[in-house]
Amino acid sequence: MNHTPGPWLVNFEQNKFDSRRSKVQVVDGSSASLNNGGLPLVLANVNAMPFNDESVPLANARLIASAPDLLEIIRALLPHASNEWERLDDLAHRGSRESENAAMELDQLIDRAREIVAKIGGSK
Repeated sequence: MNHTPGPWLVNFEQNKFDSRRSKVQVVDGSSASLNNGGLPLVLANVNAMPFNDESVPLANARLIASAPDLLEIIRALLPHASNEWERLDDLAHRGSRESENAAMELDQLIDRAREIVAKIGGSK
């Protein structure tokens, strides 16, 4: 694994948003990081300056914080998607036009998922 394992958490002081001063951070949510007597390991600082309220920077931070979970789900789904592609491809070779279209679409999604995993450096 080439990244800090999850969970990742959003660190933000609620009810104190000031786009010039507020910090929206994604931090290592492991107990070692949270209970080390200091501040947790900051993985990302999310820019709040261009926004009038916290909704967009918080949404961006939540998306970043969900990255380890998303990677885990993609890895878990890829073998099942590949098996389904094989089933659809077999049906397509037997003349099912609907299965052929579904297989082509699924093949593109599988390729995209593999590209994302490789881009992250998390191929298994």
